[in-house]
Amino acid sequence: MSKWMAIALAVAGLATTVAACGDDGETGGAAATGDGGKKTLRVAFASQPDFTQVMNFKWLDDLEADGVEVKTSFFESSQDAFRAMIAGEADMAVAGIVSAVQLVQETGEAVKVVAVDLQAPDYLLMGTQDMKSLPDMEGNRIGISTPGDISDTLTRVVLRREGVDVDKVRFVEIGGTSARMAALQSNQIQGGAAHAAEGLAAAENGLTNLFAYGESVPDYAQHGIIVSDEWLGKNKEFAQQAVDGFIDSIRWASENKAEYIELSRDKVEGLSDTAREQAYDIFKDINMFALDGGMDDKVLDNTIAIEKEVGNLGDDAPPASDWADSSLVENYLEREGAQP
Repeated sequence: MSKWMAIALAVAGLATTVAACGDDGETGGAAATGDGGKKTLRVAFASQPDFTQVMNFKWLDDLEADGVEVKTSFFESSQDAFRAMIAGEADMAVAGIVSAVQLVQETGEAVKVVAVDLQAPDYLLMGTQDMKSLPDMEGNRIGISTPGDISDTLTRVVLRREGVDVDKVRFVEIGGTSARMAALQSNQIQGGAAHAAEGLAAAENGLTNLFAYGESVPDYAQHGIIVSDEWLGKNKEFAQQAVDGFIDSIRWASENKAEYIELSRDKVEGLSDTAREQAYDIFKDINMFALDGGMDDKVLDNTIAIEKEVGNLGDDAPPASDWADSSLVENYLEREGAQP
């Protein structure tokens, strides 16, 4: 059974549970309103936003300041976030782009990527102290989040492009960045991907920084907003407000290093100031921030090409029109202009 078929079955049970709760204004696809008609936006995150996604905190804070009641839920994977959205427990998911494409391909679920915030991978491949270079990964174990996830896909691409025999590497499902770094520290695995800040922090604690993924994989849509066609059709104006704020927060992130780092100190623990500073500089060097919403053909086409390269998507992968809707981003750019 594919992971998406498993999700479809799980969603059927979850949707029944949701329906049994009655019409409380929190389900049913339309923007919920609370006291005084205040709009409510329910956002399902594929993981707790980390240093790479500090702008997501800014986005949510700004929505609240604009009078939107934001309700967030955090999951272990993109699949879990989509499960909640499809069941009507969330209005939008902030999750992996490729996972959304796979969802559409394998289930025909009517969902769309409407904006991207991360358009290049900031990941570092971290290793135990005895790992000195990428070829050392042959015969050893690399921790990933889930099969087909970005930690799996991009690691395979990087290793292959850098001449490593991927068939000689054992990929082990461990969990998110923090779980992978803990597994490295205890030598359960010998390699694992980490976002830049978390990887640099791990290096301060004795792990080896083996490779920066952005050197091999530019123009990759990591992450963004996904909504159902049904919700988008009923809430186009509200969705536009959310996307406007999303892109505003990305532009804020790119233009305000000191403020970005300061907000991160409140939202993301366990990082030295040095790791924060160096990680932010990496973000800028690789043009990670999708200043124009990340829905341009170059980024999306390259992302799909990479996924085909590792076999996550076949030649029968759905066209972008089946899983991407750039209209909200285009509307924003018509009003605010593209970044040079």
